[in-house]
Amino acid sequence: MLKVLALGWLALGALVAQAADFSVGRVEVEFAEEGWREVPLPDTSRAFGGDRNGVLAVQSKLYIWGAPDSDEQSLVLVSANSQGLGGGRGGYMTYSPNCRSDDQNYREGNEGFKASFMQCLMVTPLYGSKGVFEALAPQVLDLQTSGQVSVQGPIYTVWSRHAISTGSFLDVRVFVRSPLGAAGAVVEETLPTGIRPEQVAWGRQLKDAVKSSVYSLSGRLAIPPIRPAPLVQNTPVGGG
Repeated sequence: MLKVLALGWLALGALVAQAADFSVGRVEVEFAEEGWREVPLPDTSRAFGGDRNGVLAVQSKLYIWGAPDSDEQSLVLVSANSQGLGGGRGGYMTYSPNCRSDDQNYREGNEGFKASFMQCLMVTPLYGSKGVFEALAPQVLDLQTSGQVSVQGPIYTVWSRHAISTGSFLDVRVFVRSPLGAAGAVVEETLPTGIRPEQVAWGRQLKDAVKSSVYSLSGRLAIPPIRPAPLVQNTPVGGG
């Protein structure tokens, strides 16, 4: 994967102006690199996830970068609502977020009761891809069967979600074979074993992009450049 990512990064300066644009619900998705492929997924309804009963219409799409038969593919699963509650007579949503790290996964976001928004970033160590997809992206398992997704080896995950009082939300789950990095960013916190500081820095860029998209009228989501952190040997936590 490093070879593929490095080539994409070296060409980035020439490709930014021609970056591919996609849409999911109310969100316009932009990638810095060319070559992403879009796989629409069945539209669903999702429970609000806050203090009210009911569901939102949700659209999800999977974006794939890498050769169709390569184990080095990068995957980005984006889910968003098409319409929110609307506020006014429709009322508003409050949340009870609890975004805390544990012994294996790093999380940062908000906590509390009856909060006007919910935000959480999760960064994982290297886990076996089958278990990750079963837990976080079951749609990908069907795409593996059909041959559209060829990733089989262990993967890193960066997951960012932001939801606001109108019910609007954006959920972005990134799955990569090599840890991501953000140039010039510094992470000083003590992290769980197996969590790369560079990947947390990249995740914070994603978190900011997700938040900006939710609050913007256009819904524009600019995915941070997918580029690798320096290579280190790492043992998957959840097996291969």
